[in-house]
Amino acid sequence: MVDVSGDPTIEAAHIWSNTLTLLKRNSTLTAREKGWLEGIVPEGVFGSTIVLCVDNNDTLQAIQGNLNESLLQALHTATGENMFPAFKVVPRSEPQPVSPYPTNASPTLTDFGKEPYGAPEPVIPAVEQQFSVPQQKMNRDPETHLNKSFTFDSFVPGDSNRFARTVALAVAEGSGQDFNPLCIYGGSGLGKTHLLNAIGNYALVKDPGLKVRYVTSEEFTNDFIDALQNTNQSQGQIAEFNRRYRQVDVLLIDDIQFLGGKEATLDQFFHTFNSLHQANKRIVIASDVAPKNLKGFEARLISRFESGLTVDVKPPDLETRIAILRMIAAMNGSKIPNDVLDLIAERFTENIRELEGALTRVTAVASLSNQPVTRALAEQTLQDFFTTDVEIKPTDIIGQVAKYFHLTFEDIVGSSRTKNVVIPRQIAMYLAREMTSMSLMDIGEVFGGRDHTTVMHACTRIGDKMQQKQEIYNYVMELTVRLKQNAD
Repeated sequence: MVDVSGDPTIEAAHIWSNTLTLLKRNSTLTAREKGWLEGIVPEGVFGSTIVLCVDNNDTLQAIQGNLNESLLQALHTATGENMFPAFKVVPRSEPQPVSPYPTNASPTLTDFGKEPYGAPEPVIPAVEQQFSVPQQKMNRDPETHLNKSFTFDSFVPGDSNRFARTVALAVAEGSGQDFNPLCIYGGSGLGKTHLLNAIGNYALVKDPGLKVRYVTSEEFTNDFIDALQNTNQSQGQIAEFNRRYRQVDVLLIDDIQFLGGKEATLDQFFHTFNSLHQANKRIVIASDVAPKNLKGFEARLISRFESGLTVDVKPPDLETRIAILRMIAAMNGSKIPNDVLDLIAERFTENIRELEGALTRVTAVASLSNQPVTRALAEQTLQDFFTTDVEIKPTDIIGQVAKYFHLTFEDIVGSSRTKNVVIPRQIAMYLAREMTSMSLMDIGEVFGGRDHTTVMHACTRIGDKMQQKQEIYNYVMELTVRLKQNAD
């Protein structure tokens, strides 16, 4: 058994030393796989959780991928009980060398800085364009974490989401006590995140004194790990964590499905949920599946989810898609002909993200070529999108982008932040966001375990640059054609 009465740091070092010895003796692991283990530093043990630090996302991806099962088995053997690793990415302090552009690289990338690390890089002033469609930019409140741009006024209702919106508004007004907790589920890009933020923003308009907190499951997990990280102040930090989440009036948790299998975090969330529910505080969660279909969740937590109200959001119908496009254009002050909006709405049926992406491409062509937006221009611009309905894999996108820019797959998902790698990586993220049904968090995981805010920044950056730089627009269009052709 693990002796938790001693120093958590010393205990973690002891456990990891024994675990590492077992893993190095594991004949099923390759030399490369064992090499990933060398950079891991144990930080502390807290109950059945051991906090392990890695210095980059590549190591994290490897450990949580093929090595995960071997690691869990070795931890069990070393301790005699089920131990669960919690990982922290702690980058090395020294700056990464900036390598020059490869002489054989084609096309040439220009006018771009390094990839943001932790915070977005400074925004480069954009050349004013006649047409520019706004991406879903983050306007995040530092205290509540709410995106102030996501309100009920900017949410377009339709048959596919009207009931969900009605219930969400009741919860925001405080009249939906029978709907607690409210669970909203549906596919990616259908407006779940928008509704969660709209609830929080509206609740604060009704009562500015409310304590509201919006958080993704990833942020909740990271906050919990951070609360464990200081071995000398862990109890104080856990108390602060509890205050942060258990003394709110409205708790909004997005992408709850990603907590599946994280037993220590789920246990903490279970107690947080109970504390809030017993105090009649409002809880709203969003997921890609109904609560009963969540994987890696105990029955006791699923039953609590189902004790309230569960509503779903479906892909928008034609009329709703047209209304969404009109709102996007109106928010930007752009006059887009109705027949162009009708064309896009008829051709793109899966989610709102598709609609935004299609409109972005059409207006980018108009801006770059100084032409008016017409149905003929839209048809020509979007013709390559109509060739196949086959789902394109994110690995195919990464591979195709790497080949196009004379890079390797590892370059795209790796940690390099030099110019010749950053922009292809951002383009690959943009295409993954646009051409797959994956969430920002899923895309971030594929790209070396990056944070969803990094993916959001990349998508916004490329969307903006397509309006300003012909070369960026060409890259995206040419890669789209190649991916569509290969998918046939």
